[in-house]
Amino acid sequence: MDDAPRRALVVAGAHSNECVGGATVLELARRVLAEPAEEHGIGWDFLLCLDPDGARLVECAGEQPEDLLAHLRGLFRPAGEEQPEWAPSVGAAPPESEALLRVIEERRPFLQCSLHGTDVGGTFVQTTRHLPGLERTLTASATELGIPVEDGPYDAFYWPSPAPGIFVMPPSPPDERRTHTHASSRELGTTTWHAPTHYGGETVIAEVPQWTSWSLADPTPCPDPGPALTAAADRLRSRAHLLSGLLARLRDHGPLTRGARSALSACAPLADEWDPRVSLPGGPQLPPVLSGGRVASLELWSHRIPLRAAAMLRRCADAPSDAELHNRLDGLLRAWCAEYAARFTPQWLPIDRQVEHQIRLVRAAASLATANLRH
Repeated sequence: MDDAPRRALVVAGAHSNECVGGATVLELARRVLAEPAEEHGIGWDFLLCLDPDGARLVECAGEQPEDLLAHLRGLFRPAGEEQPEWAPSVGAAPPESEALLRVIEERRPFLQCSLHGTDVGGTFVQTTRHLPGLERTLTASATELGIPVEDGPYDAFYWPSPAPGIFVMPPSPPDERRTHTHASSRELGTTTWHAPTHYGGETVIAEVPQWTSWSLADPTPCPDPGPALTAAADRLRSRAHLLSGLLARLRDHGPLTRGARSALSACAPLADEWDPRVSLPGGPQLPPVLSGGRVASLELWSHRIPLRAAAMLRRCADAPSDAELHNRLDGLLRAWCAEYAARFTPQWLPIDRQVEHQIRLVRAAASLATANLRH
C-alpha cells in the first residue's frame, strides 16, 4: 500500500497500556489487510510501540489483569521529559520523539491516531482539529460497549469541547513560546501531536480506560464543588509531602525514580490551581460552573498521581536493606488503592472491548478526515 495517495499513521502511544495499544494496532492491521476495499484508498503506517524502553519497565499483572492493585504494583510512567509524545513540549528531545517526528516528516500523514489508555475513567477524544461526526461514533461505540464518555477530563480541562467527549487541543504556540512549563492542562507546548499540522494533517488521540467509572460522565452542574476541591488539594499536598520524604531515603533507580519525582513535582501547583482557598493572579482559573464529571475528574487525579508515585517508589525499594521502606510503601499503595476504588467503583473493561472501541474511533476518524480532503 506504499503507493496510496493518502497515509494514516497509527501509534501505540507512550501513555497507553502497551498491551492494549499493541493489540489494537495488530487487530486494526489485520482488518485493513482483510478488507482493503473498505479503506477508500488510505495507506496505513503502524507503530507498534512508541516507547519500548518504557514498555519493558511495566510489570504486567499476568494472570490478574482485572486486579487494580496488581496493575498499580507494576506501573511505570516516565517523567514528562521522557514521554516521547509529550517531551518536545518541555524542550526535551529523546530519541523516540526524534524517530517519530522523522516518520511524520517522511510519510506526511493526513491523519495521526495515537492510542492512549489509563487505569480508571471513561473514554474521550483529543484532536488538533475537530472532525464533525466523530462524536457519533464515540457515543454509539461507548454506549454499545458499556464505556462512560467523560464530561471533562483533566487532560483537556480548559480546551474547547464542540461535542460530548470531544476536546480540541490548543495549536502549536509561536516559536518563542514552544516550551510548556506548567503542570496545568490549560497550556500546551509543541508536541509530536502537532507535527502533522505542518503538512495540513491532524492528530486524533483515542482514550480508553481499563476500568470504567461512571461518575466521570456526569454532566449536571455540581451545586457546591468547594468541599471536594479543597479535599482534593489537601490530598495532593499531604501525600506528595509524605512520599517526598520517603523518596529522599531511597537510592536512585533511574527512570523509576525520575518518574516518581516528576509525578510528585506536579502535585503542589495542581493543588494550588484547584484549591478555592488559593488565589493565583494570572494563573489558570477553573470554569465558573463545574459539572459533577469535572469535579470527579479533579478528585480522581488527586488519587491517581500519588498512587503512581507510590507504586514506582515501592519498586525502587527492592534491596534487603529497604525492606522496611518497601513494606511502608506497599501499605500506602494498598490503602490508597482501596480509597480510590471506594470513591470511583471501577469496573474492569475486558481487553477485547478496549481494542474494539479504539479501532472504531480510528476508522471513523480516517473516514471523516478523508472526506475533508475531498472537499
